[in-house]
Formats: sequence, C-alpha cells, structure tokens
Amino acid sequence: MLNHVSAGPDGDTAVVFLHSLGTDHRMWRDQAEALGTRHRVVLPDSRGHGGSAWTGPPAVGDWVTDLDGVLDAAGVRRAVLVGLSLGGIQAIAYAAAHPGRVSALVVADSFAALDPEVATAKAEGLAGQALSEGTAALADTYVADTFTVSPLPPGAEVVRSAIAGMDAEAYAATARACFGARVEDRLGAVRAPTLVLWGDRDRKTPRALSERIAAGIEGAELAEVPGAGHLSNLENPAEFTRLVAGFADGRS
Repeated sequence: MLNHVSAGPDGDTAVVFLHSLGTDHRMWRDQAEALGTRHRVVLPDSRGHGGSAWTGPPAVGDWVTDLDGVLDAAGVRRAVLVGLSLGGIQAIAYAAAHPGRVSALVVADSFAALDPEVATAKAEGLAGQALSEGTAALADTYVADTFTVSPLPPGAEVVRSAIAGMDAEAYAATARACFGARVEDRLGAVRAPTLVLWGDRDRKTPRALSERIAAGIEGAELAEVPGAGHLSNLENPAEFTRLVAGFADGRS
C-alpha cells in the first residue's frame, strides 16, 4: 500500500494530487492548504518515493492499481485527479481505466507519449546520473536545470530533499518507466471534464505535448500558468492553485 496523507473535511469525494518524478506529496503543500479548507485532499507518494516502499520497476498498469488501492484505503468514492509530469501520466491512465471514479482531471506539464529517441535520451540521462553519481548529486543538478525563477521558491528545497532521499535504483527504474510510458491511445477513453495546464517557461515538456493531450480528450481545456517552468505549482503556486480550485469546485 502506498503512503498517503489525507486532510480537509471528511467525505467520500476528494481532490487527489499526484506528484512528479523524484518528488513526493510535499510538493503539493500550497495547493493542499488552500483547497483543504473546502475539499478533502489526498496526497499519495508513488512507489519508491517519499514514504512508499519500492516494490520493483513499475508499468503504467501498476500505477493504476496503486492509485486504486490508495482510493480504497482512503475511502474515496470519486476523485478530482490532479497530476503533474509523472503524476499526469498516472492520472490519465487511471481516468481512462476507471471513468466512473473520476469526476474531473487536471494534467499539468506532462505528456501522453514521447518520441522514442527523446524518451530514451531523457530516461537514460537521468537514470545514468542517478546510478553513477548518486541521487544527492542528481538532486542538485535537477533543481538547477528545472527552476526558472530567482531566488528559488521554497518548494525547491522539498524537491531537492525528495530526490536526494530516493534509492538510486528506484529513481532510475521509475525514470525509464515514466519517459517510456505511452498513454496517448487512452486519451479517448477519458470521460471526465479535463483541464490541461502548462507553465509558460517549461523547457522540459514543451507546450506541444500539452496541446496533444488536450486534443485527445473530448472537451478538454488548455490554460497556461504564467511565469512558471516545469514544476508550475511551485513556481507560481497562487495562479496554479486558482486554476485548479476553480476547476475542482463543484466537481468533488
């Protein structure tokens, strides 16, 4: 069972936040505090991240099963899923597999499929660094390469400590699974109202990848988070939270 944190009013509906590769539930602190005043919020740690044990290299189906177990354990009947990067892939896959359990979907700074050469380069670059240099060195490099604002936002230290605290083998295997994931053929099965968000300074997942997600889900909306890079919820938390809260209200 994955580690998860639950807060806010009791109930069988919730806003569920799914974090990015290498991070953990703490990256959602600002959003959980803001939305937790009127929604139940649930924040899982993906396998091998944060407080969740590593149980071996995952496939997309494993992430779906993991999330289903979290919702069962938390007593969540229907959820607004909010996923960023890796969490966005997980959210798409779950929404496609369990449409009756997802009342709305938010996918931020993510992708449904990468060109195989790009996927391999990204996966092996990060996996190789984790295995050869260790996750502490990788964490420093990732923070320097990812954040686009100065001074760094408070959430940057959360990202650094989360990545540095991961087992290198778990990070490498998850990076390969993340960048190799292909859920584009599942977009048409998503029935929930969907909001696709993209930080307008995101150098890691270009806008075209978000446009492809929005085009593949009937009725999906696409909005930009201004002044924010790949981890848009950390670089512009106020605007990211406003967009998510406006979308989640009435749907959870």
